Amino acid sequence: MTRGTKRLSPPLVIELARQITALKSEGHELIIVSSGAIAAGRELLDFPHLPKEVPAKQMLSAVGQPRLMAFYEQIFGMYGITVAQVLLTGMDLTSRRGYLNARNTLTALVENGVLPIVNENDTVATEEIRVGDNDNLSALVANLTDADRLILLTDQAGLFTADPRFNADACLITEVDGNKIKPEIWQAAGGSAGTGLGTGGMVTKLQAVDLARRSGALCVIAQGTEPEVLLRLAGDERVGTSFQKRKAKFLSKITAV
Repeated sequence: MTRGTKRLSPPLVIELARQITALKSEGHELIIVSSGAIAAGRELLDFPHLPKEVPAKQMLSAVGQPRLMAFYEQIFGMYGITVAQVLLTGMDLTSRRGYLNARNTLTALVENGVLPIVNENDTVATEEIRVGDNDNLSALVANLTDADRLILLTDQAGLFTADPRFNADACLITEVDGNKIKPEIWQAAGGSAGTGLGTGGMVTKLQAVDLARRSGALCVIAQGTEPEVLLRLAGDERVGTSFQKRKAKFLSKITAV
């Protein structure tokens, strides 16, 4: 959303909107899980640093959320796409009633050609009901909607063997297979901290992947500024780091005759 700066990046979002429009025209059904509310609030109020206190973050989110949605509405409106804001908390996704309400709302929006833009309801979420980051929120939404694919866009080319910003020998991991993510993969992700602009880092993306794969989603971590990244991934091109679906385990019942 910010392209590594402290401001929202209209050119980046316009490019992603163009690709999303092309995918929708091909019949793909999409849901965006977006960060950016706190960044939008910081930009408008000219906060030099991200505060650590939860009330201050909630205040920035309250200021930034309508600005973020106006930003999305303007950009997608250029392509004739109607967007909808969906704010969720952990409680919405853990209680049966909240889960079903969220699922029904998202399903109705998608079926009517509306593009849902999901974010955590930071302005009211307390520590007890917070999901915590948009990476894990996206995995919960993928599970909620039985999504075929979860694409996590970041400022890195994918998951590396070490943090490439500090280790010149770091290599891109192009594919992770198997039902269990190996300890060395977790170790590699743990070394990649965020940019300070959001709440997550590479480790939260790996947590999201681990969760989404359990419901049968193919997952990819890729760079948001990679040319045609969404279109290429939709065409099954290898971009970033792909995580294959978990293989289902079937139990056979043996009957003695």
